[in-house]
Amino acid sequence: MNSTFIVNFVGTASPSTIKRLSAITHENDGKWLISKVNFIENQVAAVIKVELPKHNEAIVKQAFETQDGLMVQFVDSDSKAHNPDQVFQVRLDSNDRAGIVNEITHVLDNQGINILDMDCQRVFIAGGGGVSSSLFTANMAIELES
Repeated sequence: MNSTFIVNFVGTASPSTIKRLSAITHENDGKWLISKVNFIENQVAAVIKVELPKHNEAIVKQAFETQDGLMVQFVDSDSKAHNPDQVFQVRLDSNDRAGIVNEITHVLDNQGINILDMDCQRVFIAGGGGVSSSLFTANMAIELES
């Protein structure tokens, strides 16, 4: 029998910390179904969905919990929470402006669309003649409600 859970953690870490945690999961017959790991300097914020045999769950959870400098939380999860036939990938490019993420989330929510994942980036563009602006890009996984 398999166990599926989500581990959230924040704190001080390096890419080698993530590599070590991934290796421990793999060594215990587990896999990361979904992982979002973001670094800013030596600070990390991560959300990882893990699936592994139930008898190895405690070993892997302990590996996460015993990492120095990380605050860790676990939440039980369903291994198949979303119907893949109703999940779509969307990319939105726009001129950047204040409040754009708020506007996007409100428009989609008013249409009954759930945002499962949103990765936003801003790129500064220097134009000719002293004009400059920023380009906003959002890559989203969205789910249509039935």
